[in-house]
Amino acid sequence: MRLTKVHTNRVRNFETLDEIPHSYGWGARYKKDPLNGKLDYLTHPSRLAKNAELGDPFGDCDDHAIYWCVALLKGGFARRTWFCIYQMEKEDGSFSGHAICVFESAKDGMYYWCDYPLPSCLDEYRDKWVYRSAEAYGANPICAGMIEVEAVREDDTPVFGEITVLKL
Repeated sequence: MRLTKVHTNRVRNFETLDEIPHSYGWGARYKKDPLNGKLDYLTHPSRLAKNAELGDPFGDCDDHAIYWCVALLKGGFARRTWFCIYQMEKEDGSFSGHAICVFESAKDGMYYWCDYPLPSCLDEYRDKWVYRSAEAYGANPICAGMIEVEAVREDDTPVFGEITVLKL
């Protein structure tokens, strides 16, 4: 993230959850990492904020996930957030990875997962996210992990905390 940090922009404090995906075009401005995703990196949220503000291509799944984590914490929508990653096997036998955000709502204490659109409630239990997300891609999860974003620094740098590996 250090290489993509922008000193002039910050993730804004959103008034509603709807404003977050609206700011990045609901995933329509998705942008693969270089070399068709082989050079995978996590973009600093300040760069993502600048891309959102300018209407530029936004980023890939991990960029969307970290943006959600930072926006939710800054806006007071979440008590806790997790940057979540997993590997999945698709119906055709191919493998793929994906990243999403999971959070505990400050409003109702429930857990939600968010990808590109609005968050979806995880009414069963927090770790159900990996099954719900993989199902959306017609796949089965193989392995998954969650990294808590404990805080957001003044420059929008996320502070990572505990790592949880899910037993699938």
